[in-house]
Amino acid sequence: MAIVLSAGVIAQKQICTGPGLLKLYVGISIREYFQGELGVHLKSGQNRHSMIQRGLIAGAVAAITLTFDLPPAHAESGFSGMYLQGMDKRIAAALSMAEPSGVLVRDVALGGPADLGGIKRGDLIVDYAGAEITTFKQLVAVAQKTNIGQTIEVKVIRAGEPVELKLTLGKKTEAWKVSKGAVSAIPSVGLTLAAVTPKIRKRFGLRWGSTGVLVTLVAAEHAKRQVLERGDMIVQVNQQEVWNPEQVTRLYEKAREEKRDRILLLVERLGNFRYLLMPVRE
Repeated sequence: MAIVLSAGVIAQKQICTGPGLLKLYVGISIREYFQGELGVHLKSGQNRHSMIQRGLIAGAVAAITLTFDLPPAHAESGFSGMYLQGMDKRIAAALSMAEPSGVLVRDVALGGPADLGGIKRGDLIVDYAGAEITTFKQLVAVAQKTNIGQTIEVKVIRAGEPVELKLTLGKKTEAWKVSKGAVSAIPSVGLTLAAVTPKIRKRFGLRWGSTGVLVTLVAAEHAKRQVLERGDMIVQVNQQEVWNPEQVTRLYEKAREEKRDRILLLVERLGNFRYLLMPVRE
């Protein structure tokens, strides 16, 4: 069973900057959060707060999901799947350039448009979609005007040599578009999970390009027999991609209802991928 509590605009500002949500992500238990901070943030939802708190204390809830709505996004531009960095005078000097000009590619998303188009880590972008690029800000402005499905030309400097490429911009997958904070708990195995929003990615120092559901807390009483660790990224559950904690709790509950002993998880831990079998408990 999963309970979804939407905070809407009421909690929007606190969610983005307040201490309550961050404490939950870095290790506070769901129960402590309900008993402490949440009632303050959601003054108009006190009845729901009390109801869920009683359910938790009574042990009646198998999985809890909190969902916080953020402001709607702008119209989506073409997705390239690149992680970029601007130039400065020191970098330019290291590359024997008189002045900083262009934008460096720090990483590319595996299987994304940039990867498929031949862009590599370390490339220096000097022209993008027909516009000469000298600064990071300029590239952002040009990229925002592109469209999904548009084929663009990109010129880069690679190891001192000019290279011309073409890539067809795509659409962000759901895992890349996560902007709504969500938290779930599976008390039977002592897990607290969170959606990987930009703020959570930054706070936990998560690798750019990693997608999935983050394990933010493993209860002490379950730690010795739990295959997951705090900071693990759950990428798949039984070969199904996940990006929202509710997906994980739903698949866990499905396995429990079907009397399965374990579920198969694809997990990223410290930059490495591994398969883990997590027991399903009543």
